[in-house]
Amino acid sequence: MNKGVVILAHGSRAIAWEANQLVVKIVEMYKVKTGNKNVKPAYMNSKSGGPSLEDAVTELVKEGLTEIIVAPWFLTDGLHIREDIPEIISALEEKYPQAKITLAKVLGADERIVDILIDRIEEAK
Repeated sequence: MNKGVVILAHGSRAIAWEANQLVVKIVEMYKVKTGNKNVKPAYMNSKSGGPSLEDAVTELVKEGLTEIIVAPWFLTDGLHIREDIPEIISALEEKYPQAKITLAKVLGADERIVDILIDRIEEAK
């Protein structure tokens, strides 16, 4: 059984919806690389124009998934990671007791991100 995955971004109402489409592209790349088609994008900012964490989890549960990983597209573990998202997950687990919902770690300080940063700096020369 495949696990459901929600790739969760902050989202923004201050920028065009097209900019928020970055997460949709990341979701599609993830699907191709892993073969897991049970992946949804979601946004913390409800005014971003995209689905919320609740919406994405609800879709996966309705599709029959009982194990869901919430993967935050965040660099640091700020207030959303420490408080808001765990509260939402707790409420979703009460609403869907058949589902186990796990929060993955943030992207953080990872050498793979530094490699991308090095590439971007080299491209700018």
